Amino acid sequence: MGNQLLKLENLSIWYNTYRGYAEVVDRINMRVTHGEKVGLVGESGCGKTTTMKTILRVLDPDSAYIPEGGRILFKGQDVLSMDKGQLQRLRRKGVSMISQSPMSALNPVLTIGTQLLDIIKYSGCYENAGKKEMVEIAKEAITSVMLSDPERIMNSYPHQLSGGMRQRICIASSLVTPKDLLIADEPCTALDVTIQDQIHRMLNELVEEKGCSLIMITHSLGVARELVDRIYIMYGGTIVENCYTKDLFENPSHPYTKGLMDCVPRLYGGGLSAGIYGYIPDYVQPPKGCRFCPRCAEAMDICREQKPPLYEIEDGHYVACFRRYAGKHSDTKGGGAGHEQ
Repeated sequence: MGNQLLKLENLSIWYNTYRGYAEVVDRINMRVTHGEKVGLVGESGCGKTTTMKTILRVLDPDSAYIPEGGRILFKGQDVLSMDKGQLQRLRRKGVSMISQSPMSALNPVLTIGTQLLDIIKYSGCYENAGKKEMVEIAKEAITSVMLSDPERIMNSYPHQLSGGMRQRICIASSLVTPKDLLIADEPCTALDVTIQDQIHRMLNELVEEKGCSLIMITHSLGVARELVDRIYIMYGGTIVENCYTKDLFENPSHPYTKGLMDCVPRLYGGGLSAGIYGYIPDYVQPPKGCRFCPRCAEAMDICREQKPPLYEIEDGHYVACFRRYAGKHSDTKGGGAGHEQ
């Protein structure tokens, strides 16, 4: 696809633990096109943040291991084979990530102004700009995230700002220089709901204004529904469903996706949700077949033995489930060809 910006191919990520390798991410495929907003949705511990950090190659190489066969292509270049110089250019001009913890993302002993100016200076995007011009660029970035009195904020340290202000500064830091892709890792986890809504709306407007692509990591289907064009549902380190946002809410097809939908409270009542029975898999000894199988009420024998590929059940709607494939084909053993997405 000529408009393709990012593509993950058969990507697996393992962590070296005292019990052995924990196979946290298992052969996932994912793509993002230019200007597209994509959601990566799943419960805590399913591998969302690990996957996104691998795109920037910021995981500790002594503890994280990527088996052969996986690729991360950014503008056609394999990120996993980039040298130090190429990786610096990727981080400075290609991809930026908003952390879910602004206090760990911001340096506590440097002022906000110093940190923003360092990003502008070393990005390579404003090589001919003087100090005064860079200060104005930093102030514009602060104003763009709806913070007043940029001069005071430039002279403030992170601990002198509220949680919502610090998160806005993280967004400003990510977008102060031109980027092709912005990764937002649950940027409003520690904020109250009114501030969450403001920041989500502001982030959406900034991404559209600057024309960059967005990957929103979240465990909230409501957030994904409002912000993104297409959704990947992730469970236990695997992609179990992928489709356009509208299609997902009109026709959730994977048992896990249906379980997530059933957990959402309804305004019209109807009692409390029972949740999804069971626990996420042990990554050191994951299930042989489908990783959701031990928690699935619809599991078949084949689900315990084979990993289901992504089947296209409708135009652009992919589901990793033998039951869904069997519902459209006579081959109930799931022998049909899956689709790479």
